[in-house]
Amino acid sequence: MSLKRKQESFVRAFRSGSFKFFCAAGAAGSGKTFITLGILHLLCMKIPGVRFFVGRKTEKNLKQTTIPSYNEMKRKSKSFNESDIVDMTARYKNGSEIMFIWCDITKDPDLNNIRGVEVNGGLFEEANQIDKKYFETAKTRIGRWRPALCPSFLMLNLNPSLGWVKDLFFDNWISGTLPDGYYFEQFDIDDSAECSGNEYIKNLEDLAPQEYGRFAKNNWDYSSVPNQLISYEWYKQCVLADDPEINITDRALGATDPAWEGSDSTVFARMHGNHIGWFEEYPKQDPDDSGDLAAQHVRMYRIKPRDWIVDPVGVGSSTVLRMRKQNNYEPDMFYAGSPSTDMFGVLPCFNKRSEAHWLLGECMRLGEISFTHHPDFQKQCLAVRYFLDDKKIRIGDKKSIKNEIHMSPGRLDCAIMLTHKWKTESGSQMSEIFARHQSPVNQPISRARRERAALVSATRQMD
Repeated sequence: MSLKRKQESFVRAFRSGSFKFFCAAGAAGSGKTFITLGILHLLCMKIPGVRFFVGRKTEKNLKQTTIPSYNEMKRKSKSFNESDIVDMTARYKNGSEIMFIWCDITKDPDLNNIRGVEVNGGLFEEANQIDKKYFETAKTRIGRWRPALCPSFLMLNLNPSLGWVKDLFFDNWISGTLPDGYYFEQFDIDDSAECSGNEYIKNLEDLAPQEYGRFAKNNWDYSSVPNQLISYEWYKQCVLADDPEINITDRALGATDPAWEGSDSTVFARMHGNHIGWFEEYPKQDPDDSGDLAAQHVRMYRIKPRDWIVDPVGVGSSTVLRMRKQNNYEPDMFYAGSPSTDMFGVLPCFNKRSEAHWLLGECMRLGEISFTHHPDFQKQCLAVRYFLDDKKIRIGDKKSIKNEIHMSPGRLDCAIMLTHKWKTESGSQMSEIFARHQSPVNQPISRARRERAALVSATRQMD
């Protein structure tokens, strides 16, 4: 695996022996994760008996993003068989180890998950999402394990973000006041093109201007889109490149968003466990055929009665009738205009459609679901806007989304139907999830987000 120019610069700094704390930051897809994980991997292969940690906020992100990136790095470097991951630890043939540790201060306020670790060094992935206390505690844990084998060090990687990493590394780098032993490398859009290709850059061009400035142009003093429901950062933390293997013990849900004439396509999607994917699109499909295909999926994936959802409005009514009469199956009908459940402790929602969109956004924010990436799905998610009307959350209408992205949000519609059913019919489990995030920082609708929504609402009224 050949290194790109910024990766080479980062490695040279690491090898120089002049630094102890390293930060790789900047544009999305620019190879920061590969080079920082690659350094740990190379050290483990070359030095028997060393021990390192990789920390990320949630175990789910470790399993779905960091560990797959680690495995892909090994594959590209043709060293895949050098280690096996057992119990969240990569174990090497020569006795070296890399421990993958979650670092969520809301679940572990005493930092017990890292306080007893003895390592030579470590890495914090997406360090902006991790409380600075983990960084300070990790300083006391590196160099505790056989220090003669390897000098101690800490690495961080992240996209441009406000917070303690910016204050400590980026701001001091800009002003030329980085403390002794600290190193900062900024990766840019050219590095993303080198590492991820032009198609990846094209996907970034679909972001809102504020987000494009942050993730592509390294704007650290960014502002959020005031009434954007789903941010790119939330989307990115939940995305998988491919559909995972289906666990037959997981609950299976399915959804159909029917269309017939015009440019819209009928869309099918499924949810196995907490992963949404397996999207299928059929342009100008007869709604009766949609009913037959939905019934076929029900049988094939053993989906229980009422666990396949259909939007029955318009041509969808024919799909529902076909499933009933020809296939003897009664689907769950998602009426977007029906009342919301209002069972999650947030502001009331305007209707069921608004609640479903809101819950999808919260699932992404909390990293509780995953889904298969597709450029169209990304566009649809990031185009959703919310408003606060009469103290109720309302989602912008489907026509406004379609006008902005020049496509019907069929994949998004399937995703919100699946998420709404998954949440509202897993009541106790999901209530516990939301109860864990009721801190001032992580409550389902934060004070800042309420204020932004109120501002948007007031602006609309003035217009």
